[in-house]
Amino acid sequence: MRVLVTGSTGFIGSAVVSKLAERGHSVVAYSRSEKPYPGPGKIEHIKGDIFDTVRLLEAMKKCDIVIHTVGLAGVKIAREKPDESFKDNIRSLQVVLEAMRNTGVLKLLLPSSSSVYGTVDKLPIADDVPPNPTNIYGFHKCIAEKLAEAYSRNYGIQVTILRLFNVYGMGESGILSTLAEKALKNEVTQLYGEKQKRDFIHISDVADAFAKVLDLKHKFEIYNVGTGVGRTIEEIVNLAKECFSALRVEFGTGGEALYDSVADVTKIKSAVAFNPDESDDRLKEAMRELARQT
Repeated sequence: MRVLVTGSTGFIGSAVVSKLAERGHSVVAYSRSEKPYPGPGKIEHIKGDIFDTVRLLEAMKKCDIVIHTVGLAGVKIAREKPDESFKDNIRSLQVVLEAMRNTGVLKLLLPSSSSVYGTVDKLPIADDVPPNPTNIYGFHKCIAEKLAEAYSRNYGIQVTILRLFNVYGMGESGILSTLAEKALKNEVTQLYGEKQKRDFIHISDVADAFAKVLDLKHKFEIYNVGTGVGRTIEEIVNLAKECFSALRVEFGTGGEALYDSVADVTKIKSAVAFNPDESDDRLKEAMRELARQT
Protein backbone atom coordinates (compact mmCIF):
# COMPACT_ATOMS: atom_id res chain seq x y z
CA MET A 1 0.00 0.00 0.00
CA ARG A 2 1.40 3.38 -1.05
CA VAL A 3 0.46 6.31 1.18
CA LEU A 4 0.85 10.04 0.49
CA VAL A 5 1.37 12.07 3.67
CA THR A 6 1.03 15.81 3.17
CA GLY A 7 2.65 18.13 5.70
CA SER A 8 5.08 15.31 6.32
CA THR A 9 7.64 17.32 8.28
CA GLY A 10 5.14 18.68 10.82
CA PHE A 11 4.52 17.43 14.34
CA ILE A 12 1.77 14.97 13.37
CA GLY A 13 2.93 14.28 9.82
CA SER A 14 6.50 13.28 10.66
CA ALA A 15 5.35 10.83 13.34
CA VAL A 16 2.81 9.28 10.95
CA VAL A 17 5.42 8.92 8.18
CA SER A 18 7.84 7.12 10.49
CA LYS A 19 5.13 4.84 11.90
CA LEU A 20 3.80 3.84 8.47
CA ALA A 21 7.28 3.11 7.15
CA GLU A 22 8.02 1.07 10.26
CA ARG A 23 4.86 -0.97 9.55
CA GLY A 24 6.04 -1.76 6.02
CA HIS A 25 4.02 0.75 4.01
CA SER A 26 5.54 2.60 1.07
CA VAL A 27 5.30 6.30 1.97
CA VAL A 28 5.44 9.43 -0.17
CA ALA A 29 6.30 12.30 2.18
CA TYR A 30 5.13 15.61 0.69
CA SER A 31 6.30 18.85 2.31
CA ARG A 32 7.75 22.28 1.62
CA SER A 33 10.91 21.34 3.52
CA GLU A 34 13.15 18.30 3.55
CA LYS A 35 13.67 16.09 6.56
CA PRO A 36 15.66 12.88 6.97
CA TYR A 37 13.68 9.99 8.43
CA PRO A 38 15.77 7.69 10.63
CA GLY A 39 14.99 4.03 10.97
CA PRO A 40 13.71 1.34 8.62
CA GLY A 41 11.19 1.66 5.85
CA LYS A 42 10.68 2.93 2.34
CA ILE A 43 10.12 6.69 2.24
CA GLU A 44 10.21 8.90 -0.85
CA HIS A 45 10.40 12.62 -0.10
CA ILE A 46 8.85 15.11 -2.53
CA LYS A 47 9.49 18.76 -1.85
CA GLY A 48 6.48 20.82 -2.81
CA ASP A 49 3.87 23.30 -1.64
CA ILE A 50 0.38 21.98 -0.96
CA PHE A 51 -1.00 24.71 -3.25
CA ASP A 52 1.26 23.66 -6.14
CA THR A 53 -1.46 21.58 -7.77
CA VAL A 54 0.70 20.28 -10.63
CA ARG A 55 3.32 18.89 -8.28
CA LEU A 56 0.70 17.59 -5.87
CA LEU A 57 -1.12 15.75 -8.65
CA GLU A 58 2.11 14.11 -9.79
CA ALA A 59 2.85 12.93 -6.25
CA MET A 60 -0.69 11.68 -5.70
CA LYS A 61 -0.85 9.63 -8.90
CA LYS A 62 1.57 7.16 -7.35
CA CYS A 63 -0.55 6.58 -4.24
CA ASP A 64 -3.55 4.63 -2.94
CA ILE A 65 -4.32 6.64 0.20
CA VAL A 66 -3.85 10.26 1.31
CA ILE A 67 -3.21 11.37 4.90
CA HIS A 68 -3.58 15.15 4.96
CA THR A 69 -1.77 16.62 7.97
CA VAL A 70 -1.24 20.18 6.70
CA GLY A 71 -2.80 22.65 9.11
CA LEU A 72 -2.33 25.55 11.47
CA ALA A 73 -2.63 23.91 14.89
CA GLY A 74 -3.69 25.69 18.04
CA VAL A 75 -6.52 27.79 19.41
CA LYS A 76 -4.36 30.82 20.20
CA ILE A 77 -2.58 31.10 16.85
CA ALA A 78 -5.81 30.53 14.91
CA ARG A 79 -7.45 33.38 16.83
CA GLU A 80 -4.48 35.66 16.09
CA LYS A 81 -4.21 34.61 12.42
CA PRO A 82 -7.68 33.57 11.23
CA ASP A 83 -6.84 34.06 7.53
CA GLU A 84 -3.82 31.78 7.85
CA SER A 85 -5.88 29.25 9.79
CA PHE A 86 -8.53 29.23 7.05
CA LYS A 87 -5.91 28.80 4.35
CA ASP A 88 -4.05 25.95 6.05
CA ASN A 89 -6.97 24.15 7.70
CA ILE A 90 -9.65 24.50 5.02
CA ARG A 91 -8.30 25.74 1.70
CA SER A 92 -5.44 23.21 1.69
CA LEU A 93 -7.96 20.40 2.20
CA GLN A 94 -10.05 21.64 -0.73
CA VAL A 95 -6.94 21.46 -2.94
CA VAL A 96 -6.19 17.91 -1.75
CA LEU A 97 -9.78 16.72 -2.25
CA GLU A 98 -9.84 18.12 -5.78
CA ALA A 99 -6.54 16.41 -6.53
CA MET A 100 -8.01 13.14 -5.21
CA ARG A 101 -11.11 13.58 -7.36
CA ASN A 102 -8.99 14.18 -10.44
CA THR A 103 -6.55 11.31 -9.84
CA GLY A 104 -9.09 8.75 -8.68
CA VAL A 105 -7.52 8.26 -5.24
CA LEU A 106 -10.49 7.32 -3.09
CA LYS A 107 -9.29 7.07 0.49
CA LEU A 108 -8.50 9.94 2.89
CA LEU A 109 -7.39 10.01 6.52
CA LEU A 110 -7.84 13.44 8.06
CA PRO A 111 -6.75 14.64 11.51
CA SER A 112 -9.29 16.90 13.19
CA SER A 113 -9.48 18.22 16.73
CA SER A 114 -11.42 17.79 19.94
CA SER A 115 -11.92 21.57 19.70
CA VAL A 116 -14.91 20.90 17.42
CA TYR A 117 -16.89 19.69 20.46
CA GLY A 118 -16.60 22.90 22.45
CA THR A 119 -18.69 22.92 25.63
CA VAL A 120 -20.36 19.57 26.36
CA ASP A 121 -22.93 18.35 28.90
CA LYS A 122 -21.02 15.30 30.09
CA LEU A 123 -17.68 13.52 30.00
CA PRO A 124 -16.19 11.55 28.37
CA ILE A 125 -17.20 12.89 24.96
CA ALA A 126 -18.57 10.32 22.53
CA ASP A 127 -17.72 10.48 18.83
CA ASP A 128 -21.35 11.19 17.90
CA VAL A 129 -21.75 14.28 20.09
CA PRO A 130 -22.75 17.16 17.77
CA PRO A 131 -19.97 19.73 17.25
CA ASN A 132 -20.39 22.96 19.20
CA PRO A 133 -17.12 24.88 18.73
CA THR A 134 -16.41 28.03 20.69
CA ASN A 135 -13.29 29.34 18.93
CA ILE A 136 -11.98 30.01 15.42
CA TYR A 137 -9.79 26.91 15.41
CA GLY A 138 -12.70 24.66 16.35
CA PHE A 139 -14.95 26.24 13.72
CA HIS A 140 -12.31 25.83 11.00
CA LYS A 141 -11.76 22.18 11.92
CA CYS A 142 -15.52 21.63 11.87
CA ILE A 143 -15.75 23.18 8.40
CA ALA A 144 -12.90 20.93 7.20
CA GLU A 145 -14.77 17.86 8.46
CA LYS A 146 -17.92 18.90 6.59
CA LEU A 147 -15.91 19.57 3.43
CA ALA A 148 -14.44 16.07 3.57
CA GLU A 149 -17.91 14.63 4.18
CA ALA A 150 -19.25 16.51 1.13
CA TYR A 151 -16.62 14.90 -1.10
CA SER A 152 -17.36 11.53 0.46
CA ARG A 153 -21.08 11.81 -0.28
CA ASN A 154 -20.70 13.31 -3.76
CA TYR A 155 -17.56 11.69 -5.17
CA GLY A 156 -17.25 8.41 -3.29
CA ILE A 157 -14.07 9.26 -1.38
CA GLN A 158 -13.73 7.07 1.71
CA VAL A 159 -13.01 9.40 4.63
CA THR A 160 -11.74 8.57 8.11
CA ILE A 161 -11.56 11.54 10.48
CA LEU A 162 -9.50 11.26 13.65
CA ARG A 163 -10.45 13.85 16.25
CA LEU A 164 -7.23 14.31 18.20
CA PHE A 165 -7.32 15.43 21.81
CA ASN A 166 -4.26 17.06 23.49
CA VAL A 167 -1.29 15.58 21.66
CA TYR A 168 2.11 15.88 23.34
CA GLY A 169 5.68 14.84 22.60
CA MET A 170 8.81 16.07 20.83
CA GLY A 171 7.98 18.83 18.39
CA GLU A 172 4.82 19.97 20.18
CA SER A 173 3.99 23.61 20.87
CA GLY A 174 1.56 23.01 23.74
CA ILE A 175 1.50 23.35 27.49
CA LEU A 176 4.18 20.73 28.22
CA SER A 177 6.83 22.38 26.05
CA THR A 178 5.86 25.78 27.49
CA LEU A 179 6.28 24.55 31.07
CA ALA A 180 9.65 22.95 30.28
CA GLU A 181 10.94 26.03 28.48
CA LYS A 182 9.84 28.47 31.17
CA ALA A 183 11.26 26.32 33.96
CA LEU A 184 14.66 26.11 32.29
CA LYS A 185 14.68 29.88 31.78
CA ASN A 186 13.53 30.44 35.38
CA GLU A 187 10.56 32.42 34.08
CA VAL A 188 7.01 32.48 35.41
CA THR A 189 4.44 30.62 33.28
CA GLN A 190 1.13 32.45 32.94
CA LEU A 191 -1.86 30.08 32.64
CA TYR A 192 -5.62 30.22 33.10
CA GLY A 193 -8.37 27.68 33.56
CA GLU A 194 -6.52 25.50 36.05
CA LYS A 195 -9.61 23.35 36.69
CA GLN A 196 -10.22 22.56 33.03
CA LYS A 197 -9.86 18.87 32.23
CA ARG A 198 -7.87 17.75 29.21
CA ASP A 199 -7.06 14.36 27.67
CA PHE A 200 -3.32 14.14 26.95
CA ILE A 201 -2.15 11.54 24.41
CA HIS A 202 1.41 10.92 23.25
CA ILE A 203 2.31 11.54 19.61
CA SER A 204 3.47 7.92 19.19
CA ASP A 205 -0.03 6.70 20.12
CA VAL A 206 -1.58 9.14 17.65
CA ALA A 207 0.68 7.82 14.88
CA ASP A 208 -0.28 4.30 15.90
CA ALA A 209 -3.97 5.20 15.55
CA PHE A 210 -3.41 6.40 11.98
CA ALA A 211 -1.53 3.24 11.07
CA LYS A 212 -4.22 1.01 12.56
CA VAL A 213 -7.26 2.65 10.93
CA LEU A 214 -5.56 2.64 7.53
CA ASP A 215 -7.16 -0.66 6.49
CA LEU A 216 -10.69 0.08 7.74
CA LYS A 217 -13.31 0.15 5.01
CA HIS A 218 -16.23 2.55 5.23
CA LYS A 219 -17.68 5.57 3.47
CA PHE A 220 -17.31 8.16 6.24
CA GLU A 221 -16.39 7.64 9.89
CA ILE A 222 -15.19 9.74 12.81
CA TYR A 223 -13.07 8.42 15.68
CA ASN A 224 -11.89 10.10 18.85
CA VAL A 225 -8.17 9.68 19.52
CA GLY A 226 -7.30 10.19 23.16
CA THR A 227 -6.67 8.10 26.27
CA GLY A 228 -10.02 8.50 28.00
CA VAL A 229 -8.25 9.94 31.06
CA GLY A 230 -8.91 13.54 32.06
CA ARG A 231 -6.37 15.63 33.95
CA THR A 232 -6.85 19.21 35.08
CA ILE A 233 -4.33 21.82 33.97
CA GLU A 234 -3.43 22.12 37.65
CA GLU A 235 -2.61 18.39 37.78
CA ILE A 236 -0.38 18.73 34.72
CA VAL A 237 1.46 21.59 36.38
CA ASN A 238 1.99 19.48 39.51
CA LEU A 239 3.43 16.66 37.39
CA ALA A 240 5.74 19.17 35.74
CA LYS A 241 6.92 20.40 39.14
CA GLU A 242 8.10 16.85 39.90
CA CYS A 243 10.43 17.21 36.91
CA PHE A 244 11.32 20.89 37.31
CA SER A 245 11.66 22.04 40.90
CA ALA A 246 12.18 25.64 39.76
CA LEU A 247 8.90 25.79 37.85
CA ARG A 248 6.77 28.81 38.76
CA VAL A 249 3.20 29.14 37.52
CA GLU A 250 0.62 31.87 37.98
CA PHE A 251 -3.04 31.22 37.17
CA GLY A 252 -5.12 34.09 35.95
CA THR A 253 -8.41 34.79 34.20
CA GLY A 254 -9.28 35.60 30.62
CA GLY A 255 -8.48 33.93 27.33
CA GLU A 256 -10.81 31.60 25.43
CA ALA A 257 -14.03 30.10 26.79
CA LEU A 258 -13.34 27.42 29.39
CA TYR A 259 -14.50 23.85 28.84
CA ASP A 260 -13.55 20.26 29.67
CA SER A 261 -12.36 17.84 26.99
CA VAL A 262 -11.93 14.10 27.64
CA ALA A 263 -12.35 11.44 24.95
CA ASP A 264 -14.61 8.44 24.90
CA VAL A 265 -12.39 6.03 22.93
CA THR A 266 -14.77 3.07 22.93
CA LYS A 267 -15.39 3.31 19.19
CA ILE A 268 -11.78 3.24 18.02
CA LYS A 269 -10.89 0.52 20.53
CA SER A 270 -13.73 -1.58 19.14
CA ALA A 271 -12.60 -1.00 15.56
CA VAL A 272 -8.86 -1.65 15.99
CA ALA A 273 -6.38 -2.77 18.65
CA PHE A 274 -5.79 0.72 20.06
CA ASN A 275 -4.22 0.88 23.52
CA PRO A 276 -2.70 4.30 24.27
CA ASP A 277 -0.39 4.94 27.22
CA GLU A 278 -2.35 6.91 29.81
CA SER A 279 0.24 6.89 32.63
CA ASP A 280 1.70 9.81 34.55
CA ASP A 281 5.13 8.27 33.96
CA ARG A 282 4.77 8.75 30.19
CA LEU A 283 3.89 12.40 30.67
CA LYS A 284 6.85 13.01 33.00
CA GLU A 285 9.19 11.18 30.65
CA ALA A 286 8.02 13.40 27.79
CA MET A 287 8.59 16.55 29.86
CA ARG A 288 12.13 15.48 30.69
CA GLU A 289 12.74 14.75 27.01
CA LEU A 290 11.41 18.16 26.04
CA ALA A 291 13.71 19.76 28.61
CA ARG A 292 16.76 17.98 27.15
CA GLN A 293 15.94 19.34 23.71
CA THR A 294 15.06 22.88 24.78
